[in-house]
Amino acid sequence: MNQTCPLCNSENSTIVYKRVPQFEESDIVRCNQCGHLFTIVRKEINVNELYSDEVYKIVENRNSIFDRIIKREYRGVLLQLNKIKTIKGNLLDFGCGKGQFGNLAQENGWLVKAVETSPDRAAYARNIYGLDVNTQYYTSGSIFNMQFDVLTLFHVLEHLPQPVVLLEQLVKNNVNYNGVVVVEVPNVNSWQSAIAKQNWIHLDVPRHIHHFSPERLEQILLDINLKPLKTAYFSFHLGVLGMVDSLLKKAGYKKNIIYELKNRKSKTLILMIALLLPIAFFLERLASLFGKGGIIRMYLTRK
Repeated sequence: MNQTCPLCNSENSTIVYKRVPQFEESDIVRCNQCGHLFTIVRKEINVNELYSDEVYKIVENRNSIFDRIIKREYRGVLLQLNKIKTIKGNLLDFGCGKGQFGNLAQENGWLVKAVETSPDRAAYARNIYGLDVNTQYYTSGSIFNMQFDVLTLFHVLEHLPQPVVLLEQLVKNNVNYNGVVVVEVPNVNSWQSAIAKQNWIHLDVPRHIHHFSPERLEQILLDINLKPLKTAYFSFHLGVLGMVDSLLKKAGYKKNIIYELKNRKSKTLILMIALLLPIAFFLERLASLFGKGGIIRMYLTRK
């Protein structure tokens, strides 16, 4: 997988992290031509199995603390969208997961359609939240035979073999000319990434093919005629949790915190998180002011 740079096809790269602990048959490399960081996998893998393990399995957590945190964050996104688009219209959530954001957008007055290729997640979004979900793999064309005022992709691009080509087709064929695109990915230039290094939770190899910096992400979006309106770097459920995990990894913690929180909420882990949470929140807030938060969230429109 990705023996050449997936963005510029250059074969010239330098290893940044060799044999990443999350999946030792993979390396993180930097393209010497365009500067992009990407994953090289040196073992044949079953792609379908990557998203059916214990980390990615669906857990019913409605009304939990974690669910309320996610909803609060998504409401912040909707607040920003409502400032940009004063009239609510059609919204396409591409890679909707369980449908939490799409559901909140519906409640907020948007007409929502969604795309999700995971059968279990698509079924959850339909059955629990009543979303209209398309499950086909997208390559080109109009998905619902309509144009959308907003397109959202939360933590999608890092998973895709050819994210720029797909996004260009999505925007060209599914978004109104004055529509808004929201893209969110992990920030490989974040403080938490620098702390945890090859153990950073959001490397998530081999599922994450791409590892974006703000500068690199902005450039590839500019290349497909999208310009940023606003960029944010703070996330509580991914940013602060990522910082907690990075601090734990720095202290020698080796487990996957997401898996542990889903399946093994030990008193020791909860105590460690409680002790680190104020420090992690402060560091992540400070980092986001310098563009070094754990995520990059860009609101964009056509040039």
